Amino acid sequence: NLAIQLTNVFQIGQISFQYSNCEKDNEGKGYVAGIANFCTGTGDAWDVVQAYHELTGGNDSFTKLDDVLAERAKSGSGSTSGLSEFCDTWQSLALDNKFWSAQGTVFDKLYFSPSQKHADNLGLTLSVSQAALYDTAISLGAGDEKGSLGGIIEETNKSITEDVSDGDSGSTLTINGHKIDEIEWLNKFLEVRAEYEDEGTSNISILSYKYIIEKKEYKWDHEIEVLNNEGDVGSVTCDNSYIPYLG
Repeated sequence: NLAIQLTNVFQIGQISFQYSNCEKDNEGKGYVAGIANFCTGTGDAWDVVQAYHELTGGNDSFTKLDDVLAERAKSGSGSTSGLSEFCDTWQSLALDNKFWSAQGTVFDKLYFSPSQKHADNLGLTLSVSQAALYDTAISLGAGDEKGSLGGIIEETNKSITEDVSDGDSGSTLTINGHKIDEIEWLNKFLEVRAEYEDEGTSNISILSYKYIIEKKEYKWDHEIEVLNNEGDVGSVTCDNSYIPYLG
């Protein structure tokens, strides 16, 4: 819950999922919408629409846009031509439980579950590491190609060629036959991730995770201290709130 809320802060500036959110992407990926900023240009928005069709029987508000959405998903085009009704249609379903379910299904299949499978395979046990993988999946994708979560993990692991004795997290990983503290591994992972973020090491997610590491907030329970999108310190809690620190 804390991991999802934190990523929501980075992605949309709010802690709660925004099922109705829809806007034109400023990076040329078409329209971005919903709880994971599903994109018409990368195809996951089309995945959501197809999941919704399965729940409605296929004749619903989105049916009229199927051909264009399918073509954009196949071509990877960020063009918004022919999709002038996309955001209005998406937002009109904001209170539709089936549409919420469709978004949740794709979110879990494409992002959350793959990220946590990687965490399990690596032997990660700390909340901060597990959450950082989820956050990376949302930001850069959970695939295995270069620059996506799997590719970044692969690059990180290739850099480990000897035992690393530093670290005090209490959790030790075995990578390529070498021992490394989990937080030391996470620091290396964040360094590699920065190479694929447009803002580099200034990316707010990376800055916030480094802040969390600096504060030694490795295992999360009810509340964590974080940086928001403006770089201000605050806390995210299990009570579904972001509390700014004033002073």
